[in-house]
Amino acid sequence: MKWYTANAGEQGLIIDEETGRTVAVSYDKKDAKLIAAAPDLLDALRCCLADLEAAIGLLGEVPDCVHRSVYEARRAIAEVEEEI
Repeated sequence: MKWYTANAGEQGLIIDEETGRTVAVSYDKKDAKLIAAAPDLLDALRCCLADLEAAIGLLGEVPDCVHRSVYEARRAIAEVEEEI
């Protein structure tokens, strides 16, 4: 899934690159880029989570902040996937 932005006056449109369908409208143009980046940000978070989990597996013991980051990443991903 890849999204891009287009301007519509003061609003920003978020459009699906594959279908051309408008998936969202932001009422502040500056927010449109963040919304359009959401699929890429989710993919990046998944990659970071996989890398953290692999590092934990290799290192065994890591600081608590690493475990907290893994927990928060899993929580955020689960929250998104419940909506899909």
